[in-house]
Amino acid sequence: MFNSLIEEHQQKQAALRDENEKLRKAALNSVAEVTECLVDTLNSDVSECFRTQKQIELESRKLQAEALRFSKQTQQWINMVSTFDKSLKEIGDFENWVKTMEWDMQTVATALERVHQSTDPK
Repeated sequence: MFNSLIEEHQQKQAALRDENEKLRKAALNSVAEVTECLVDTLNSDVSECFRTQKQIELESRKLQAEALRFSKQTQQWINMVSTFDKSLKEIGDFENWVKTMEWDMQTVATALERVHQSTDPK
């Protein structure tokens, strides 16, 4: 009877060990699955951040190139307006020179008329 109790106890112990081993393996498998899911989720987020960062860098380069193009275009406009302003000043100077010449010619013509009238015997 004592032997049968010991044998029964040993069988229960072996059954419990087998059950514990099965539960331990199931727990390890569950932990592995959870870990894999967490890693996949993190990798997905990291991958999304990486893609977003690359897109931002690309847009930044495009914006920088566009700003450079606008800067060059603005400089061309400034040069064009400066040339136009200089031309307007030259036209103003020419117009002033023409008026001065016209006044001088009128003075000379008036002086010649007076000389002609004074020398012309009537």
